[in-house]
Amino acid sequence: MGQQDTPVEMTTRAAEEKKDFPVLAHRRFLLFSFFVGFSMLEYGFDSGEISSFQAMIGFLKVFGYKDPHVQTGWNIASTPQQIISSFVLLGSFIASLLAGLFARFLGRRHCVMVGLVLLIVGVTVQIVTTNMGALYFGRLVTGLANGFIMNFTFVYIAEMSPAHLRGVAYGLATGWVTLGAAVGYVITNATQKITSRLSYQIPLYTLYLIPVVMILGLFLLPESPRWLLLHGKQEQALKSLTWIRAGACTRFEVLQEYEEMKLNVEHEIINRSNVRFTDQFTKKHIRRTLVSVGVGVINPAVAGMFMMAFMTYFMQVAGVDDPFKWGVMVQFIGYFGQLLSYPFIAMFGRRTMLLLGSGICGLSMLILGILYTPHITDPVARAKGVIFCMTLYQFGFNFGVVGLVYMVSGEIPAQNLRSHTAGLSIGTGFIFAWLTAFTAPYFINPAELNWVGKYGFIWFVSSVLTMLFIVFFVPEVRGRTLEEIEEMFDKGVPAWEFQTYVCEGTEQARKEAEQDFIHEEAKEAGAEHIEEAKL
Repeated sequence: MGQQDTPVEMTTRAAEEKKDFPVLAHRRFLLFSFFVGFSMLEYGFDSGEISSFQAMIGFLKVFGYKDPHVQTGWNIASTPQQIISSFVLLGSFIASLLAGLFARFLGRRHCVMVGLVLLIVGVTVQIVTTNMGALYFGRLVTGLANGFIMNFTFVYIAEMSPAHLRGVAYGLATGWVTLGAAVGYVITNATQKITSRLSYQIPLYTLYLIPVVMILGLFLLPESPRWLLLHGKQEQALKSLTWIRAGACTRFEVLQEYEEMKLNVEHEIINRSNVRFTDQFTKKHIRRTLVSVGVGVINPAVAGMFMMAFMTYFMQVAGVDDPFKWGVMVQFIGYFGQLLSYPFIAMFGRRTMLLLGSGICGLSMLILGILYTPHITDPVARAKGVIFCMTLYQFGFNFGVVGLVYMVSGEIPAQNLRSHTAGLSIGTGFIFAWLTAFTAPYFINPAELNWVGKYGFIWFVSSVLTMLFIVFFVPEVRGRTLEEIEEMFDKGVPAWEFQTYVCEGTEQARKEAEQDFIHEEAKEAGAEHIEEAKL
């Protein structure tokens, strides 16, 4: 018989095998990410629908007014426009701030379930009401649902993910957002010619499918091993990690990852008496808090909310024929951009992709502004230019911004503050998105400033500032475990050295895992000897 491999040799050989079949080996985790990410379909779906509702006669008959200056003969006042779009963001912000409090008592998957129950309530209110105040309330509750679902879906996936597949996993989750917006446009395009309330009620009815499927499925999934460790449930944490790595890792690799998680959690527990929201602003954590929050603001900073909430309405006031049809096309091009981004994220990393995506968004907004300078007066040419800008924007936004923002803002926070900081990051993003939703109608509504495409100049400047922030402050964490990221921030490693720094915790975890592996092997050998003696 040949000499048995040592644990180190087994780890090396398994790592080489995973290089050839990373997706196949981790199919359980990828299916998990794909399913859990399905909850994000609602956010994109709702954003696509509410953008279309504001251009629907059936919706405007209830919540708008007759306006002969608009192509359809109906318009909506800027104040209801602001509140309909901004209240959902207000609710999301509130939920994001509450995320850390709920995470202290409930696991990641149970907090996602809370969001799904709130979604059912919010959708029901919007379907049955004809009262503007009740509609606002329904939007607020839907926002609370969005906040819980988004925060805890991303944290749940991040804490279950192997380091080298975290980017792909986030791509699978955020892909549902883009697909949801596209499907929302398809459904509203099919119902927009209905002149009764059914034009917007039918799309809302379809939203019920998401919470029903997700709540049933989440009951069957394990809790995050990192959350379980933070709450002293070590045996359950090891079982959860073993389940999610089944078929992809050797027993030694699972134990090494588990020990790395445990060492980090023990370090956090020793250095805390009780985690408070304000801890993320202490000298130890302030850097990662600021970076995480800054990354969370990138989505609205490159006009993400403007496009999500007002794209159909904007194309309508810009004179684009059949804006619903073009909305569907543009959204599916965005989804194609999202799918195309997965291998590029693995090859080029977070920083490069964020820079590229923000640059494309800024360029599209610059072209949009130029279209409305005095040099271009042909309305047909302008309408075609608007379609081009919308298409270019959606491709760039989905290719290099939307998924990466949630990924990076979830990777950077400290383990025991992850829910607080990720919530603050997403919540701050919602605040700036609310600012967009609140002010955009003044700029684009024909009854107000009527800037139309000139509004793009604002977003061009904002995109340039965003790119400068990425260059100077956002570290590259591709291929790093959450525990390695934790160590590098604790030791003050500069952003430009994150990819080359050698972490001490990884080596310590490897030694601990070797001892655990040898102990397990000895126990199994002892049990076999006892059985043989009985025989």
